[in-house]
Amino acid sequence: MTESNGTREVFTDSLARMKEWLRECAIQSRTDYAGGLRLHTPCVTGIYKGIWPDDFLWPLLAEPGVSDVSTLSRALAFITESVIDLPRVPDRVEPDGMPVMQPGALAAPHARHMPLHLPAAWVRLLDCLHKRGAEIPRKAEWARLIARSFDEVPFSCGLAYVDPQWPGVGFGFHDPCAITGFELMSSLVLHRGLLRAAALFADVVEPAQCERWKALAEDIKRNLYRLWSESDGAYLAGSKDCRQVNVWANGLAYWLSDPEKQRRIVAWYKGHREAIFLSGYTRQIAEEEGWQRSLVDVPLGTYTNGGFWSTGTGFVLPAIAHQDPVFAADIAARMTDTMESTSFAEWISLDREGGGARGFLAGIAMPAIGLMSILEKQPLLAYF
Repeated sequence: MTESNGTREVFTDSLARMKEWLRECAIQSRTDYAGGLRLHTPCVTGIYKGIWPDDFLWPLLAEPGVSDVSTLSRALAFITESVIDLPRVPDRVEPDGMPVMQPGALAAPHARHMPLHLPAAWVRLLDCLHKRGAEIPRKAEWARLIARSFDEVPFSCGLAYVDPQWPGVGFGFHDPCAITGFELMSSLVLHRGLLRAAALFADVVEPAQCERWKALAEDIKRNLYRLWSESDGAYLAGSKDCRQVNVWANGLAYWLSDPEKQRRIVAWYKGHREAIFLSGYTRQIAEEEGWQRSLVDVPLGTYTNGGFWSTGTGFVLPAIAHQDPVFAADIAARMTDTMESTSFAEWISLDREGGGARGFLAGIAMPAIGLMSILEKQPLLAYF
C-alpha cells in the first residue's frame, strides 16, 4: 500500500518529537563514570545505571546529538579497558568500570549461560560508533573477544539454540522468559551481528574467520522456516517452550521473509490488534495467560509478561507500514501521545498506568529507529 502525505506527516512529526525527547532525557539521565566521563544511562529514574550495549547505542542511532564523537571515543576506551580481557562480552559495564556478566538478579536461573544475542549487540555498538568517527582501541583484541563470544553461542539446525533442560536468556529484552529450543529473536539479531563482524574485523582476522561468520549468518536465514507456524501465519518465539508468536521478533523476521509470509505476518498483527496493542504500545505475546514458561516469576500483565512497551512498537511498526501505512500511522500517533503522558515509562499495564523506569531511553529510541526505517525506506533489520 502506498504511503500518503498524511501518513508521512504523522511519521515525520512523531520522529521529530522523539528526537527532542531523547536529547532531553539523555541529559537528565547522565551520570559520572570512572575517568571523568559523564554519559547517558538507560533511564532518568529507575534501577538501571551503566552501559548495556542496546540501551547505550539505540539513543545514539536515533538521535546523534545525544553525544559527541570525542565523548564516544572516550566511552569506547572506558569499555575496552573493562571488557577486553574477559572470556566473553558482559551483560553490562557499571559506572566504576566493573563488568557484570549475567542479567537479572544474583543466582537467578537465567544465569546458566551468556544471553545469546550479546555478541551481536556489542558488535553493533562498536561498528556504529566507529562509523560515527569514534576510535576502536585494541581492535584486534576486540575481534578475538567477539570471536570467543560468538563461539559460546549454541547453534542447532542453523539457529540459536537454548537447551530445554538448561533454559536461559536468549534476547535481553525477553530476560525472564524461558524460550527454549530454536530461538527466534536471538537468531535474527545474531544474523546481522555475524555479518557486521565479518565486515568490521576483516582487516584484523583471518579470512577463514570472516567466511565462517558469514556462513553462520546465511544458515540462520536459511533455517528460519523451522520457526514458521503455518496455522498462525507468523514465526514462533521458540520451537520447544514458548511456542507462541513472538510479536516483536516478527517485525525483524519480516525483512528476511518472502512476500507471502510478509503479508501473513501483518495480517496476524491486524487480526490480533486488540490483544497486542494498547495506546500504541505493544506486548511481546498475544496470550492473556502470558508466556508459557518463565525463568523467574513476573506477575501477569506486567513487564515482559503481558505489559505493553513502546520499545516493542519500534520493532513492529516498519513491517506494518510496509503493508498498511494508515494502520501504522494510527499506532504511531497513539504511541507518541502515550509516551509523553506516562513520562516515557518502560512499559504500561492494561489500566494504562506506567511501570518500571521513567524516562526510559530505549522506549523512545527504538520507536524512533522504527520511524527512521519507514521514512528512509530501509528494512528495520538494516539497523541491527
